[in-house]
Amino acid sequence: MSAVPPLEPALRLAVALLHSYWVLQDPVDQLSVARLRAAGRELGLAEVTDPLGEADLPRLRDLRDQLYQVFAAPDSAARVATLNEVLAEFSAGTAVESAPDGTLRLTPLPRPGPVGPFAALVSGALARAAATGGTDRFGVCAADPCRAPYLDRTRAGRQRYCCELCNNRAAAAAYRSRSRRT
Repeated sequence: MSAVPPLEPALRLAVALLHSYWVLQDPVDQLSVARLRAAGRELGLAEVTDPLGEADLPRLRDLRDQLYQVFAAPDSAARVATLNEVLAEFSAGTAVESAPDGTLRLTPLPRPGPVGPFAALVSGALARAAATGGTDRFGVCAADPCRAPYLDRTRAGRQRYCCELCNNRAAAAAYRSRSRRT
């Protein structure tokens, strides 16, 4: 069994942004400039995170919410359409298009916008992930009430939970439900 390749740093930063809101943590919204700057430094992307300031937090929350909608979209076509909306609004410099053979490819877009470099980096990373692995690998956790986004990196492409905690919680709930019926 081969090891799963590591995520590119920009994609890891996108995941860090998305996971700054999670109903299973207290407080649920943990987005802060300090948190993004720390993640950027750790990933070697300080040039896009260090310029962010407190005034950018509302726009970053909006970016996070819209990126979440990419993962929560009901099918591949809706994920591509939603990702393209995010790319256009936040000026990531790319759009995802379906080629006639069904593969996805990236096309350039203009780049204006207030949180431009950060948004360009993280949404562009999601666009590259969509173009190389397909949007069927984007999903939201099936464990109630979690609904955290995840990028399925399993070989079989059957991931349903964002983490081991949610997988275990869902399995325990299913076991309890079966036990009550018998």
